[in-house]
Amino acid sequence: MRRRIPRTLSFIATMAVIGMGAIGHAEETSPPNGFRAIFNGTDLTGWHGLNPHIGATLKGEKKEAKLAEQRAEFPKYWTVENGELVNDGNGPYATTDEEFGDIELRIEYKTVPKADSGIYLRGAPQVQIWDVNQVFNPKAPTRKPHLGSGGLFNNTPGTTGRHPLVLADRPLGEWNQFRIRQVSDLTWVWLNDKLVVDGAVMENYYDRSRPLSAKGPILLQTHGGEIRWRNIFVRDITAPEAKQILSAAEAETKARLTRALTLHASFDKGLEADFARGDKTCYVVQGKDLVTAAPPDEVRLAPDAGRFGGALHFTKKTNFRPVFKDAGALGYNDKNWNTSVSVWLRLTPDEDLDPGYCDPVQIVGDDAKKGFVFLEWSKDETPRFFRYAIRPLFHIWNPDNVQWADIPFDKRPMVQVARAPFSRETWTHVVFSLENVNDKSKPQMGRLHLNGKLQGTIENWDLTFDWDPARVLLVLGAAYVGQMDDLAVFNTPLTDSEVKHLYELRQGVRELR
Repeated sequence: MRRRIPRTLSFIATMAVIGMGAIGHAEETSPPNGFRAIFNGTDLTGWHGLNPHIGATLKGEKKEAKLAEQRAEFPKYWTVENGELVNDGNGPYATTDEEFGDIELRIEYKTVPKADSGIYLRGAPQVQIWDVNQVFNPKAPTRKPHLGSGGLFNNTPGTTGRHPLVLADRPLGEWNQFRIRQVSDLTWVWLNDKLVVDGAVMENYYDRSRPLSAKGPILLQTHGGEIRWRNIFVRDITAPEAKQILSAAEAETKARLTRALTLHASFDKGLEADFARGDKTCYVVQGKDLVTAAPPDEVRLAPDAGRFGGALHFTKKTNFRPVFKDAGALGYNDKNWNTSVSVWLRLTPDEDLDPGYCDPVQIVGDDAKKGFVFLEWSKDETPRFFRYAIRPLFHIWNPDNVQWADIPFDKRPMVQVARAPFSRETWTHVVFSLENVNDKSKPQMGRLHLNGKLQGTIENWDLTFDWDPARVLLVLGAAYVGQMDDLAVFNTPLTDSEVKHLYELRQGVRELR
């Protein structure tokens, strides 16, 4: 899905570290150098039957009885034919007797129409396998088999890595090759030599508040259709190598952010951006003109009060709304628009804001009916909802021509957070992104992150805009009362790992420049 920045650098860097060649071809039957076979090609030695979802709900003698039953059932549903591990689509999952930590796994599979299977790592689901000929069903919006196999499907909906970066499946009836690398809780997946998951966190499905287990078995899922497996090879990754891989991944994440940065305003010395690929000037709109912004008494620069250095402080509700021109920052276009905006905010909304809507950040064009992107606090609720909205062409999001407040929450193109973590005592990091706007050939999406964590997504909407690119503006402080710091714009939808890295920067975005 995220095709906007080449992701091969992390792969190249890591290959330089570990000295590995490309994935073997389907006819390969012996382990590559450094690997060992965990399926012997002749019988089920080293494997047993287990459905972890059933076992997780039982305790004591009942659990032991169920586990024994699944082990006994295993050879009824799993056979070995011509060096292939074959399942008819039923029965317990094929589970390794051995448990694994940091590994590289190579495995080949061939499946049938309407397939739905996967590979569990450290006992957790899963690297997903689909029949990509299945059509997307709007009644099951989180299932997107048409996007391809290899994604971490059991991660939280909307997280990066849940769906593959590219469609890499071969036609049904042909063998597919996975190369999977698991280091700590990060997962890389190559399908048929194409990178489809790039260092995404694999969540602990059984307890998302805890990290993935340090060790666990590999499981091959049964899910209603025949699937064949062969050439199952594992290479154990040593602790020094794992450290190098994680260090390289962290460095590449920072490098991607640096390459993607298009505008940064620290508000340390003024309203003008510290860095911009286009126009650094901060403006205000006066009639049809833009003039250089000069803050009124109600808005001031607050030295040493920011999250990093100074801050911009809106002390009361005012009509003063600083803006930055798109001019290479937001990159709006009518073909395929991708961007992210990052900002730190400090306020207690229910006490500081006046009645009515408050939009700390907006992206606007020449006509709100042609598109409108905004963060907002709602006007009536207590506590007030915090929202991120992408409103495309008016007739798409509002076919009945009613007020925004009169549309049911679940019918609006927005992410809504009931109790967002904003306070005068602490700074809150906000990142919102737009992906593939104006491009119906790709998944269109918006994401909202608070303090490094995904809050929700806007998806399964037609995100078509019709702005004049020359009149697109980034607007700050609409009815906002509070502090603002370290505004940054990127020319890509940031991944979860990139947002987390941004959130954890000790000196803010200046570290990227």
